[in-house]
Amino acid sequence: DKRIRIIVGHYGSGKTEFAVNYAVKMAELGKKTALVDLDIANTYFRSRERQAMLEEKGVSVYSNTFGYDITADLPAITARIRAPLEDPECNTIVDAGGDDSGARILAQFDKYFTEEQSEMFCVINANRPDTSTVDKALFHITR
Repeated sequence: DKRIRIIVGHYGSGKTEFAVNYAVKMAELGKKTALVDLDIANTYFRSRERQAMLEEKGVSVYSNTFGYDITADLPAITARIRAPLEDPECNTIVDAGGDDSGARILAQFDKYFTEEQSEMFCVINANRPDTSTVDKALFHITR
């Protein structure tokens, strides 16, 4: 079982919902859990918007926020995001952006994503036009 799970998928696929639910389940199993929100480009649906609920359930949330009352929709990553990636005891769920900029941001942390400690889940929503067929979904995954 890997301790870092990277959640990717096309915009609107449900990857953030999956990441939030996965993190809650890990915490319910009694595991030290963190959710890292690397989706800094999408301002419509972010896991950090559920920070209070997640923390109540035992999930630490890391994002480009500066606290509950001060948030910034800036294309920047705070250094504190590295903390759960560097903690060998922490089960870390990474909610990655669903476009090219999301892939570039994810690449900044590639030294943590070794085969021994990480795995990637690709969320596909067949009800979205860009991933509605196997060929379209494969195109998105492999590009």
